[in-house]
Amino acid sequence: MEWRTLSVAFLSDLLPQIAAQVAAEAYLDELPEVPRLRAPSLRQAVLRAPDGWAVLVERKHESPGAPDPSLPSIPIDQFISAVRAGGADGLSCLATGPSFRGSPREVADLVRRSGLPVLFKDFVIDPRQVEAAYRSGASAVLLIARLETGGFLERPLSELAALARARGLEVLLELHGVDEWEVADEIAVDLYGVNLRDLDTLRLDPETAEETLRVAGSRRPVLGLSGVTTPAEAQRFRSWGADGLLVGSGFARSRDPVRFLRELRGRPSG
Repeated sequence: MEWRTLSVAFLSDLLPQIAAQVAAEAYLDELPEVPRLRAPSLRQAVLRAPDGWAVLVERKHESPGAPDPSLPSIPIDQFISAVRAGGADGLSCLATGPSFRGSPREVADLVRRSGLPVLFKDFVIDPRQVEAAYRSGASAVLLIARLETGGFLERPLSELAALARARGLEVLLELHGVDEWEVADEIAVDLYGVNLRDLDTLRLDPETAEETLRVAGSRRPVLGLSGVTTPAEAQRFRSWGADGLLVGSGFARSRDPVRFLRELRGRPSG
């Protein structure tokens, strides 16, 4: 299938930087050839979440779409303590260096320290990133439909997904737009995510996200991604048919992260 090439400033600027990072000889340094520990299944954690509503928390240091991109620095042990106390079902960790200050080594550290399911979150364009996800011990790797529909990939997502599955990784496919469900139907997927943020512009687009979620049909489980800073915004995803959500910046900026997570879950904060 041929996809329409889009004019996308953020991705156009970011992806060459990611390609250079991934091509560097040191990219896989400090990651064992075989992971010392494999995080548990992210899919099963979502499916078994209390009340059918999963909450995943993302470890990140920068949020490029925000007026102030820099997020408060939270030591990793403090981060893990808060997500456990708040009842998180799983974690996500940025492995992207440019614009996000993440790394595969931080993913591996989170796997080792937390014992929770962990998503290797990156703009995956190269098999070396899938290899890094495997070596980090992550549960799953993020693949993004927009990278294929935008013509950014030399290898199709179906091939990257097959490589991930061969390495024992689950695949979470991110979508933004109803037309991208066509991509989902062409590859092996374990979880789906609908991003409230348009990667072309970095603006939040609730109308498109709602439309995309409402036509998910039997494609499950599906998570809401981005744009959650209040319980009302979390419940908005639930009303659209999501099985859970992923929150990052809202958690990092919260004055009381444990209470914040409990409220997203719908539990009392006391």
